[in-house]
Amino acid sequence: MYSWEFDILDREIGKIKPTSYILFHEMDARSRGRELIFEFMKRKLEKGSLMSFFNVSCPLSVLFAMFKRHGIEPEKSLESDRFAIIDTFGSIYNIKYNVKNVWHIEGSISIELLSPKTAHIVKRIKERWAQMWDIHEKELWGVVMDISEYERIFSEEETLRYLEVAGEVRRRHEAYIKFPKGTNIWVYSGEGSRVLPSLYRRSQYVLRTKSEITEDGVKRELIVLKTPKLGKTRRFEYAFAKEGIKIRPVD
Repeated sequence: MYSWEFDILDREIGKIKPTSYILFHEMDARSRGRELIFEFMKRKLEKGSLMSFFNVSCPLSVLFAMFKRHGIEPEKSLESDRFAIIDTFGSIYNIKYNVKNVWHIEGSISIELLSPKTAHIVKRIKERWAQMWDIHEKELWGVVMDISEYERIFSEEETLRYLEVAGEVRRRHEAYIKFPKGTNIWVYSGEGSRVLPSLYRRSQYVLRTKSEITEDGVKRELIVLKTPKLGKTRRFEYAFAKEGIKIRPVD
């Protein structure tokens, strides 16, 4: 079982079953939910996990700036070979950078081709990892940020189709048969469409962040909606302080 990298979550909801899908739904930007993901990534990389980041949202220069603001050193992590970025955004909009361990999808990109081409890159990344480490003894992580961008780039209908194709590719492609499967986080932002319930069904864990303005300032809430064992919704409040992210249960 893998840690959430926040002790209170490990205690209150249990650790993560390897190879699971985790849906992380950031309902509103003010909740700053994805900053929890950046902190999670930082801690996993510091502990030696192997991680692929699927960038769907922004140019690589913007992504690197976000990483640095949240304590992740992208160049150092990429140079270590333990971190890889599949730059879907740059591939679609032809904004490409020659940076070690940043991968681009070559040729035409459609919903039908996106997942097979991505799986081919994942295979090459895992081959490299297998040459350097015993990857059966490592935590393998994939983070997609974020799925909702596919709806803007393609459409809601095509994104649903992408999820179907991706599921089939994951069952059959040698990237996931010859090599260990990773544990994956899908980040989704916004109120949601038909894509969100589809992601919910496919995920073993579902976490949601939201915020509201109160007399005392912004109140941020982390809601755990689904785990393999949890029988009820769990709610936590979190805050950003100089000492780091503070999380406490509220029910």
